[in-house]
Formats: sequence, structure tokens, C-alpha cells
Amino acid sequence: MHRHTLLPAYALLALSLVGACQGATTRAVKLGPVDTGATSVEFVRRQLKGTWELTALEVVTPSGQKVSPQASARLTYDEYGNLAMRGSIVGAPEIDPSMLNLTGQVVIDPVARTFKYLDIAAASADERRVDPVLDPKHTRYYEFEGNLLKTTIKAADGKPTAVATWKKVD
Repeated sequence: MHRHTLLPAYALLALSLVGACQGATTRAVKLGPVDTGATSVEFVRRQLKGTWELTALEVVTPSGQKVSPQASARLTYDEYGNLAMRGSIVGAPEIDPSMLNLTGQVVIDPVARTFKYLDIAAASADERRVDPVLDPKHTRYYEFEGNLLKTTIKAADGKPTAVATWKKVD
């Protein structure tokens, strides 16, 4: 066979392959709606990202008494989902300081308005490591009010056992 007789066949083959590739690249892929409101994880992550200073702390002691101990703390949340709290509580030995000394990656549930630690390190009086599956007190309920963040720890019966108010500083 001559080269000139095969040239039209090669040209047709090349055009059909190009047409098939073009058809594959121009098809739209349906991904579903994108939620950019307050019920999206990304929206909450953007609100939470940064540094927060503790402005108020109210704790229910094991005896059921509400106290506002002298406390100072800083909360930071980064773009990788890591949340760290470092703080101290003065003059309230009945309150475990690990509530203000936690570090780990968190999962945000924007519908329930909670975040829960996946991998947690807690610095308490005995420097023990706390398992978040066994210790539900490390689930925090949150709400934003302007530049304030309120985090709440609840008991198994749903009653608040601690409420911390944080002010965004950056």
C-alpha cells in the first residue's frame, strides 16, 4: 500500500479520537449544592480560625454550686483543624484545670453546633492523657455572638457544667 492511500484513514482516525476527547472534557459534572451558610463546616472553620482570649468562665462544681473562678486562657484554632487551649484557674482546687488545657484536632458539627476532639492531649493535675471517646466532657457546644465565642460543656443530662466566653484577638 502507498502512503498516500493510508493518509486519509489516519486523518479520520485522528479526528474521531480528538472528537471523543473533546466530548469527554466538556461534560458538566453535577456535584450538588454548596452550602456557604452557618451550617457549613467551612463557614464555622473560618469564624473559629484565629486567637481568642478568655473573658469569663462559669463552672458548676461537683457539689452543684455555680462559681466564676479567676481564670485566664488563650484558645487558638488553625487552618488544619487543630484547636489548643492553654490556661490556668486560680483559687479553685475543686475545678480540674484540664478544661482549659487541651490540644488536638477537632471535628466540627455545624448542625449540632459542637466540636469534638479526635486526638486529644489534656494537661490536668496528674498530666494524664484523656481518651475523648471515654470522656464526653471534651465535646464543646459553641455559639458565636459578634466577636465573642461561647463554649459550653454539658453533663450527660444536658445541663451545662461549664461555660467559657472568649473574645477574638486576631
